[in-house]
Amino acid sequence: MEENKEHRITIKISGVEPFRLPVSESEESFYRLVIKRINENVDRLSYGANADPQPVALAKVTLYYATMLYRQTNMINSQAQMLDDFEKRLDELLEGTD
Repeated sequence: MEENKEHRITIKISGVEPFRLPVSESEESFYRLVIKRINENVDRLSYGANADPQPVALAKVTLYYATMLYRQTNMINSQAQMLDDFEKRLDELLEGTD
């Protein structure tokens, strides 16, 4: 069985002191993509006529991603509950039809 190696990658996010984070080799490209997207969004909010200071832009991006995660998790939990209810209803309908 092949062991998944762990890398310590340096995280550089706009306006924050770089730090190192242990990441499994199989997820490294995913982390790098997420970091790239975060930086792009912070940059987009930090420049232009209505620019936010970098800490505010980073807070907005963080809030956006947290909101997306919360909504997705809530939807998944809701779907899981609906599936569970459906399975229970099927079991009730099929009970005694042997």
